[in-house]
Amino acid sequence: MEIVPIEVFGILVDVAFPAPLGYQAAKLEEFGAKICDTKEGLPLRAEHLRLRRFDELFDYELKAVFFGENGTLNRTAERIKLGIRNARTQGDWNVIQQTFTRFYTLMDFDEKSLSHLSAHAHAKFETLEARDEWLKQFSHNALVDKAAALGYVKIADWEKEIRVLIEPSNMVPNAVFISWDTQFVNLQEWDTFIGSLPNVMENSANYFEIGFEPFKERV
Repeated sequence: MEIVPIEVFGILVDVAFPAPLGYQAAKLEEFGAKICDTKEGLPLRAEHLRLRRFDELFDYELKAVFFGENGTLNRTAERIKLGIRNARTQGDWNVIQQTFTRFYTLMDFDEKSLSHLSAHAHAKFETLEARDEWLKQFSHNALVDKAAALGYVKIADWEKEIRVLIEPSNMVPNAVFISWDTQFVNLQEWDTFIGSLPNVMENSANYFEIGFEPFKERV
């Protein structure tokens, strides 16, 4: 089992509404005020929000970019997405946990609806040679120049399958890029649930003989 530090990580959720919400039903002005609330909303200000509206029914899009373009919120008639990327430290994770906890608390989704979760991390080996040697375990053909791994796993205390992809990182030297895709029901104790996601990521990666050091305190 290789234990490596995470250099960069990110997370995105995508939730489809049970039925499309028309412009009036979406109450976007009220929604915008809620997510900009300094005590219970997201880390947004009114200037971060942009609304594009093309007709009176379903063709609209509310977008927000924050955290220096590393945070994104996108809402249409059919779905809403929230993502944060380029996180690096424990402090960054704390902000992510708070942001997503507030998001789910505010949205109050139907208890039978599902969220699609996508997460990723760049985890760095000490050397390029060490990384490539570790990746060789996934190679079954000498003609493959750089090996990668793809699998669907199940872990304790998680209902759905988790799709795990591991390949050489194109962003961080000597690193592997790991992505996770899964789903969960929108009926959770949100602060505890969101706080458990790093463990979910690590426990599913462990099937591929890799684990992670604690998030860095600083960079």
